[in-house]
Amino acid sequence: MKFQVKLMAAAAAMAMAGMAQAQFDPTPATGNTSAPSNWRFAPGQVFNGVAGALDGVARLSFTAGDGNSYACSGSLLAGGQYVLTAGHCADDFTSMTVQFGWFNGTAQVSRTVATSDVTLHPLWQGFDNSADNGSDIAILKLSAPVTSIQGYKISTSNDVGKQILVAGYGTSGRGSVNSAPSWADGNYGHYGYNVIDVDSKTFNKAIGDVLPGWGYDAAYYAPGATYMSDFDHLNLNANNNTLGRIAAATGNLWTSNSGLGANEALIAGGDSGGGDFVWDGTEWRVTGVHSWGWGGNNPCGALGLTSPSCDAFTGNGSSYGDLSGSTATYSHADWIASVVGVAAVPEPSSYALMGLGLLAVGAVARRRRQA
Repeated sequence: MKFQVKLMAAAAAMAMAGMAQAQFDPTPATGNTSAPSNWRFAPGQVFNGVAGALDGVARLSFTAGDGNSYACSGSLLAGGQYVLTAGHCADDFTSMTVQFGWFNGTAQVSRTVATSDVTLHPLWQGFDNSADNGSDIAILKLSAPVTSIQGYKISTSNDVGKQILVAGYGTSGRGSVNSAPSWADGNYGHYGYNVIDVDSKTFNKAIGDVLPGWGYDAAYYAPGATYMSDFDHLNLNANNNTLGRIAAATGNLWTSNSGLGANEALIAGGDSGGGDFVWDGTEWRVTGVHSWGWGGNNPCGALGLTSPSCDAFTGNGSSYGDLSGSTATYSHADWIASVVGVAAVPEPSSYALMGLGLLAVGAVARRRRQA
């Protein structure tokens, strides 16, 4: 059984909610509010002392084979020629524009991508067959290098348990309301913070050991690793610590804290392909590529954790208690290097020390159709 869980589509900005951990110094401060306007990132904005830390976040606008227009996100890689995004954002388009520094509806830099300049992960077979198996990743070659923006190196370590800076372009809203995120603040990119709680192979195996009918299949997770995070409640409501509650019910094989308070965030429709960034003490590195979102129902329901529900609001796919998944870059370091060149991937000598990082969960496409 390839998909144990039905996940809602979600792909472009994020539902926000706010308290950073001590090692982080987000500037400017977001304050204790979840209004989308307080989560915009601007060209040159400083995070952890790095000016323009999110200038390399890409806004993808494309026309798909069905003739409709869609939006996703991505991350400019070191060297400026390539953008890392999700496989489901790049496997079916006829034209694509990639923009950087999108603020107040205007981009600082624009490039295009030809259909022949897309490299999908070789094991990506679309959401119906691949979903959350760690292959939802693609590399775009831009029409010309971007020389005015610093691109990102990838993280080559397993970053489960670490705090991440999350960024993307698309829908935005609040985790405390029963309405879906919207494009009302779509002229801006948005950011927030979360913690990588567990990988999806560990998650699904733990449930499969408790519920044999879950259909856990280790071979399904062979392509790569998928990180999972939950949207913990602003007021530390333990009911919405979804991954913590599931961990407790399946043997405590991972740890999920109560969240980051007012800085907590989760991806929403249109964030697909955007980056999860981890701080290595010197710089921000891409550690995850936004892939899927699971919301609109009770993620704890399969284990009988129905009262109270983990999900705060069924009408909001990015509300408190909902989950997101991102393809882990460390499990694809060799492949990324083979496409973009070793210069864009740090510490090539460490490749042999990294495991495959296999994982999964089940999902649906995350790109978001533009209005």
